[in-house]
Amino acid sequence: MPAFQLADDLIPTIGYIRVSLAREEMISPELQRESITKWAQRTGHRIVDWVEDLDKTGRNFKRRIVGVIERIEAGEARVIAVWKYSRFGRTRTGVPANLARVEKAGGQLLSATEEVDARTAIGRFQRGMIMEFNAFESDRAGEQWAETHQWRRDQGLPAMGGARFGYVWHRRKTYQPDGTVTLQEERYEPDPDTATTAADLYLGYITGRSFRSLALDLNEGGHRTVRGVLWSASSVRRYLDSGFPAGYLRFHRPSCPGAATAHSCDEYDLVRHPTLHHPALITDDIWRQYTERRGFTRTAAPHTRNAAYPLTGLVKCGECKGSAKRSVDVRRVREVRYLCTSRNNMGPHACPGTSVMVSVIEASIKGFLAELADETCADAASGSAEFLMRQRRSDSEAQQRAELEESVAKLERSIGRHMRAYAMAEDDGPDGELEREYLSTLKELRLEKAAVKSQLAALVDDLESGGEEHRRAAAVPVAVDLLAEWDTMPAPRINVLLRQVISRVDLLGDRSVRVLPAWA
Repeated sequence: MPAFQLADDLIPTIGYIRVSLAREEMISPELQRESITKWAQRTGHRIVDWVEDLDKTGRNFKRRIVGVIERIEAGEARVIAVWKYSRFGRTRTGVPANLARVEKAGGQLLSATEEVDARTAIGRFQRGMIMEFNAFESDRAGEQWAETHQWRRDQGLPAMGGARFGYVWHRRKTYQPDGTVTLQEERYEPDPDTATTAADLYLGYITGRSFRSLALDLNEGGHRTVRGVLWSASSVRRYLDSGFPAGYLRFHRPSCPGAATAHSCDEYDLVRHPTLHHPALITDDIWRQYTERRGFTRTAAPHTRNAAYPLTGLVKCGECKGSAKRSVDVRRVREVRYLCTSRNNMGPHACPGTSVMVSVIEASIKGFLAELADETCADAASGSAEFLMRQRRSDSEAQQRAELEESVAKLERSIGRHMRAYAMAEDDGPDGELEREYLSTLKELRLEKAAVKSQLAALVDDLESGGEEHRRAAAVPVAVDLLAEWDTMPAPRINVLLRQVISRVDLLGDRSVRVLPAWA
């Protein structure tokens, strides 16, 4: 190839740059760009565009490289230039499949630092050996990461480490001003500046707010993610779903494809480790309410996830058991009613269902709530033996739960004080005596904490599986709140609370309704 070519003879090329998520080479984008530029000048190629995938792994093709391949297929360029072949990818399946797409379209994949002539048999063999070695290196690194992640999980630490919103992260290594490195136990402690904000996110969601509105509040309040960027609805959702502020660690299921690398695994379990190194920011009850609402919103229709009206998603047709829609009749002074969706869309042959005014439905619901509250008040006034026994049992369970939660909090504070005292100690004593005593006491405290948390979890399970009686008793204070604040409470909040008391409202043929309790 001549040392100098006219511009019209230069081969149109797209320069592709990738920096791995694991940053195993620590090769900067600038170095890759410079190397590719010099190669293009030397070999008669013209870079028509640069495409960068920063912080992206080569173990899959969920990257912008797919768009580059499509541009080669569209004839926008003839060559994809990379710093090394490993930048294109590191898999034994994805690399050959996508390389075949490039070559089928008449294009080429060329490396600026691994120059082989893939038009010859020996060149293709050399390139194949390079790519196979890249895949081997990726598998080896993946196995090491998997071992590291498993060790961290066994120690009660999140697999990937890193800072977490709502917590102060105490790294395992601390660097002193004189350059020395001090090792300490890695842990997370509640951040006095953001812990309350993190807990309020859960409270906001279980009261009917959307992830988007929570993200807007965080950004307005000057809060940023641990990466220093603005919050979005998806980042708030991922943060809350992680369960970390509730004291959980996220474990990928071994049966899930790609679980070893976690690159293509969406199946995971949330587990509380006995030696957990971070205290929860919310109570178990708040976490339970959050998971219940998330379970509902995952399968609910989009318009019912963040209800615009108090009865959204609760009204059904009593005849066909199908959904009912909210309708405004402008001919009758904007009368608002609910009617069977099937009848409205397909006529009376589809369903003989009817429509009922919203005022009638709300009156029936309020009557049901009042009856529920009055029953409890009547039992209390009569002083029946059954009510008194149930009340004493409920009070005893509530007291026991409060005592266990307080014991967990005290043990967490004791562990924190114990860690700080050891960290501030200047002398380790003869033959590491202080360290042995520290580890022994720390183990005892954590075992005691794990035992108390186990008792608390068993008590909560008993309360939640207590059947109709417990669910009915839990609904009473909700009913009282709804009756007292119906006219002032926002619609999303009413909708969320109603779902804790009633399962649905059926429209009946005589233009009345039937209210079904949540515990039925």
